[in-house]
Amino acid sequence: MRSTRDFAATSSRSTTSRRQVTKLGLGAAMGAVLAGTTAQAMRAQNATPDTGSETCPAPSLEEGKALVQRYWDEVWNAKNDAALSEVFSPDEVHHWGVGGDTVGADEFLSRIASFREAFPDLTFKIDHLVGEGDMVVSHWVATGTHDGEWMGIAATGKKIEYTGVNLFRTACGKIVESGGAADHLGLLRQLRGAGEGMSEADQSSDDAASTPTS
Repeated sequence: MRSTRDFAATSSRSTTSRRQVTKLGLGAAMGAVLAGTTAQAMRAQNATPDTGSETCPAPSLEEGKALVQRYWDEVWNAKNDAALSEVFSPDEVHHWGVGGDTVGADEFLSRIASFREAFPDLTFKIDHLVGEGDMVVSHWVATGTHDGEWMGIAATGKKIEYTGVNLFRTACGKIVESGGAADHLGLLRQLRGAGEGMSEADQSSDDAASTPTS
């Protein structure tokens, strides 16, 4: 079984910003997710569940990919909360970056409520789904409409689009740990008008927002 420390050492490299993704390209961006370190995932390593995978067959790579696809299709796109317990282990750890980690379905659902309120039609399209062993990486494009408050910004009605990369670890037919990097810097700039009326402090705040979330 892959240890939590292994996941922490891989998932935590997910602080790649949009500017780095643009320069490096998708292949290099995925490499950065699989190869960097952040304190956020390291702080959560002790909270990762004991999956007991030694007592059950290791999932095949195709099974892992199918599990991750269900996560995006059913939990995020279809807003089927019941599906979360079918794809997550009871003590799944999700490394959000902003706001710290969540453990289990209830905490996770509480966190994604803010996304649903701000972008009721938020939809994720998975462009690439690759993996190795018990690890699966997804590259996605999110689209939606800003119809509710997001990070202190009142609803603008603007159509938004941003990208991200997520890393998942699977065991015993469930996702047991996950986290990723999303271009929330680009998202905030879309909502604020590409820097219009932004002070230096605001832009520094934006830079801090380009950290792992979904």
